[in-house]
Amino acid sequence: MRFLDPTNDYAFKKIFGDEKKKEILISFLNSILDRREEGLIVEVDLLNPHQVPHLEGAKETILDIRCHDQRGHEYIVEMQVLKQQFFDKRVLYYASKAYSCQLGEGEDYGKLSPVIFLGILNFQFTKNLHWISNHRLCDVETKEHKLKDFDFTFVELPKFVKTEEELLSVSDKWVYFLKHAKNLEAVPEVIFEEAIKEAFGIVTQGAWSQQQLDVYERRKMALMDEAARISSGFHDGKEEGRAEGLAEGLAKGVEKGREEERKAIAAAMLQNGCDVALVHHATKISIEELKTLSPIQAISRG
Repeated sequence: MRFLDPTNDYAFKKIFGDEKKKEILISFLNSILDRREEGLIVEVDLLNPHQVPHLEGAKETILDIRCHDQRGHEYIVEMQVLKQQFFDKRVLYYASKAYSCQLGEGEDYGKLSPVIFLGILNFQFTKNLHWISNHRLCDVETKEHKLKDFDFTFVELPKFVKTEEELLSVSDKWVYFLKHAKNLEAVPEVIFEEAIKEAFGIVTQGAWSQQQLDVYERRKMALMDEAARISSGFHDGKEEGRAEGLAEGLAKGVEKGREEERKAIAAAMLQNGCDVALVHHATKISIEELKTLSPIQAISRG
C-alpha cells in the first residue's frame, strides 16, 4: 500500500476540507489546539469547501482550510511547506483580515468572534524547542491575557522527532501522520483513532482518480519549482544561500531534537514546581544535569 504526501496542499485540503468528513477536521483541531471539556469543538462549518480545481498554473487553487465552530469562532488552518519571506507578516495579515471582515458597516463590535490561526510548517519558525507553540497577545509584565480574540498556533514538523513507539497523544499521531505517511506502507498499529485512519484512507494512492493524481503531481512540481527559486536566492539575490543554510540547520536540529525536547520539558516541569526526583523519573535526565537547567529553557503551550 502506498500513501501520498499529506503536506501536499492539494492532499491536505482533500483530507481536511471535505464537507462529508468534517469529523476529521474536528479531531485534528481538538487535538492540536488541546481543546478539552467546554472548549471542545463539536461542529464546524467550512467556509471554503474543497473542489477539484481546473488548473493550468494551479498556484491559486489551494491555500488553507477555513471554518467556524459552534460558537462562531473562526479557524484558519494552513499547510506551509516552504519558508517564505515575510511569512510572519502574512500570518498577521490573514488573521486581521478575517477578523475585520466579520463586521459590516455600522455593525456593533460585540459581533466580532475570535480568530484562531493554525499553521502546519515544514520548517523551523520559532525558537521554542517543542514542536508546537502557541502565541497570544499578553501583558508583557503580568502575562494577563486581555486581548483574547487572536490566537496563533504553529506546528513545526522538523522538530517532531518521536518514533512510532513513542506516540502517546492524539496530537502526536496526527503530526506523525503528516510527517511520515508518505514513507509508510501500512497504518501504524498504535493508531486506532477512526479520524486518523480515515485520513490514511484518503491519501491511499489507489483511491485517487487519474485527474486527482494529475492535480497532486502538478502541485508537487510547483512546489519543487518554488524551492528551486528560493534556493537560488529571494528575488534580488540578497538571501542567496539562506535555504541551504536552513536545510543544514534543520538536519542538525533533527539529530539533536529529542534530547533538547526532553531538556525543555524538564525545565518547564521544574519551573512549575515539580519535584526533581519526579522530573528525573519522567524525563530520564540525571539529577545532576537537572540542576544545571535554566527556567528560561521551559516551554509552554500558552
